[in-house]
Amino acid sequence: MKVAIIGSGLGGLLTAAILSEKGYKVDIFEKLRFYGGRFTNLEYKGFQISTGALHMIPHGKRGPLGILLRKVGSKVEIIDSEPEGEALYGNEKTNERITVRSSVFPLGSKLKFFKWLLKFKVLRANPYMDRYEKELDNFSAKFLKSFLGWSLSIQPAEIKYSKLLAIYRNVVKYGGPGIPIGGCKAVVDSLAEIIKSNDGEIHLRNPVLRLYSENKKVTGLENKNGKIEYDLYISNIGHQATGKLLGEEYAEEVESRGIKYSISLEKPFVGHTGVLFTLNCKRISGMNEVTNADPNLAPSGKHLLMAHQPMITSNVEEEIRIGLEDLKILLKGFEYEILAIQSYFDGWPVNRVRSGLDMGYRTPYSNLFVVGDAAKGDDIEVDGIALGIAELLKREFGEKIDIG
Repeated sequence: MKVAIIGSGLGGLLTAAILSEKGYKVDIFEKLRFYGGRFTNLEYKGFQISTGALHMIPHGKRGPLGILLRKVGSKVEIIDSEPEGEALYGNEKTNERITVRSSVFPLGSKLKFFKWLLKFKVLRANPYMDRYEKELDNFSAKFLKSFLGWSLSIQPAEIKYSKLLAIYRNVVKYGGPGIPIGGCKAVVDSLAEIIKSNDGEIHLRNPVLRLYSENKKVTGLENKNGKIEYDLYISNIGHQATGKLLGEEYAEEVESRGIKYSISLEKPFVGHTGVLFTLNCKRISGMNEVTNADPNLAPSGKHLLMAHQPMITSNVEEEIRIGLEDLKILLKGFEYEILAIQSYFDGWPVNRVRSGLDMGYRTPYSNLFVVGDAAKGDDIEVDGIALGIAELLKREFGEKIDIG
């Protein structure tokens, strides 16, 4: 059976690798000169700068993505973080680093969380989290905001309690993050090798220009070489862009937006392999220092620090200005260089569909499915992508994958 994959982001490559292992003939069509989309590396000044993700997998090798990578035969090494996270809390003079664990949150706020859980189960109360944020103590409220900004590029007002609860349960179930040795590129390179070993092909600089359909079934695609017919079509470019290839708008997407900073340091700032949540910043939500796990992601003697913020307004220049002010305060006393400032919105967002609004893998067409950041399961970023793919494989291909 022949399968066309539209787009070679992580979702497309992972799906293609799994299907090629099952004997499907897979062709991937990508408009860029490289595969991986927002989940690969580009070298700059000897640093491995990621195109989107932060060289970090939310649940490390224990989570849905790690499980699927092992299942498909990927040999990429993932170093689970220790500690999983710290919170930088206080003010410029009294900033304290607090290891993130259950015991650091005041009892009153933990009791409120279980009160919300009871209201959700009994009364089906499911408000957006800004309503509950007001009931929390200062530390817990700031941590909630920082966690959402770092992991999902959203604010409490943009996610409902039920969705946050699902993510919380997965954090408890799978644990915290990990760093792939070689960065994001090591992951997608391993998938590309698997696809090619199974006679699959990745066609770079060869976008799909149009999809043809009849009676709600896709009958072919058009690229620069003309029209080609396949049995199945899987899109990694989101529902909205997929609809445009069909000449219709069957879905609207609400993207999440963010800004990432890649920073060169002479000496470590974070000092470990986990996330440093920055609770008192105006914009920066968190940082990770990937060279503590893999020094080869930077030149010898240098460290690669990555910081992320959600975009709260549509004024990119102002958002960056505020983020740079945060970094100036955070890195006071450190010698550093901003290597890259990357903004993610309008066609190259953090997520095509904001977490909690994911549309699932189905489309109005019987042989056309969507994977990737528009069809995630209820989990953080790439682990959510993996959950969405697992659901597609289970429901449409009869492939039952035990993800714990």
